Amino acid sequence: MQSEIALFATTSSSKDGIEAEWHTIKVPDPEGPPPSSSPNVVTTIQKPLRPFSEVRLAWPYREHAVIGSRLYSLGGMNPDSEPHVADVSSPEFDRFLKVRSFDFSTPDDGWKPVATMTFPKRFEPPCLVLDDKLYVLGGIASDRYSTEVEAKGYGWMEVYDPVLNTWEPLPNPPLEFGFPLCVPLPVYYAALDSKNQILVAQNEGARYKATFYIYHVIDRCWTILEPRGRELRPHYPDPVFGKRSVVVDNTIYWGFVLDGYVFVQSFNIDTDLYFHGSLDTQLFLRDSEFEYPSCPILPLLHLADQTFCLFLFTLVDKMEYAGMVYLNCIVLDISLNPFKDEGKQQSKVEFDECYKYNFMGDSSKQLNISLVSVQRYPLRNIFWLHDALLLDHPTYMPMKKKPKLSHETSVMIKDN
Repeated sequence: MQSEIALFATTSSSKDGIEAEWHTIKVPDPEGPPPSSSPNVVTTIQKPLRPFSEVRLAWPYREHAVIGSRLYSLGGMNPDSEPHVADVSSPEFDRFLKVRSFDFSTPDDGWKPVATMTFPKRFEPPCLVLDDKLYVLGGIASDRYSTEVEAKGYGWMEVYDPVLNTWEPLPNPPLEFGFPLCVPLPVYYAALDSKNQILVAQNEGARYKATFYIYHVIDRCWTILEPRGRELRPHYPDPVFGKRSVVVDNTIYWGFVLDGYVFVQSFNIDTDLYFHGSLDTQLFLRDSEFEYPSCPILPLLHLADQTFCLFLFTLVDKMEYAGMVYLNCIVLDISLNPFKDEGKQQSKVEFDECYKYNFMGDSSKQLNISLVSVQRYPLRNIFWLHDALLLDHPTYMPMKKKPKLSHETSVMIKDN
């Protein structure tokens, strides 16, 4: 089964804004050798990445979503040659409030604005998709806008219907959620598709405890998931704090690469148990290859079944490849195994790892993580990667020509 991923990156910035690009890659990539002819798990794709869209942004937004053939970006485009640094109280802030979409079925139309949110004064609001509708949560820009939302009793979350092109504000979370509403940043947020619910975890005073709130889409109401005061990720590093989460079978997953290891943690909502695991990057890195400095932390993507992927920039410091930077798409098989190594004494490495990240529980609560493949893309031009999203279905043919840069639209050119 082939998956397709959209990547959002920025290349440079100036007083007129930030130049940004959208790319896609396929997993497995058809440009790579067939599996039967390549015994190695690492495949280098020689064909360079080419953007299907180039735009100029006011800000490198990190909130995006996919519904059907449409890609949505929450704000940031069309600075109109104004300074790209704007305070929330300034007129220039209005350009952050726009929501635009790119339809892969009509790529020549480029990015088009959709309806404005009912409460548009939001900055980088977390978003998620449930039942082909787009939900935005929080991101209230200041106390003044927060007071308005609180007084009306709705608007902290609202939903966009792409068919009707309309936004509808939804009831606010209960008072226990924490006010003013401009302050809380959800620790977890995820769509529980099988239950038609939205989960939002909020800090409960103590840094490592949270209350889990559930929004019921059908009944349009909030409830609190018992027991209250659940543990958060046990002292897990901040790179995944407040990031988009992946949910599979009522289990939330997070992952990232740090200090030469792929780390993955999961939390089962029903059993209130954490699982964790790691994978040494030396399994796929070559000699003199290492993590690129300031490597971006992107959400873990769920491809299918128990297959996930992460992205990593690496730099090669070897004579014939000196200075070469690669974008690595790391495909993993991750499965829960509550009986893994049960009763087995932990090695010093395993013990140090658990101690370093303060994982709770013993070695029986571990994840099985195995490397499926690594797709490596050599980069001719260095860019900063901000987001990655799984597309609903394959979209278009690769391009030969570079798309035209525009403030409001972009052009995609197919192979002949």
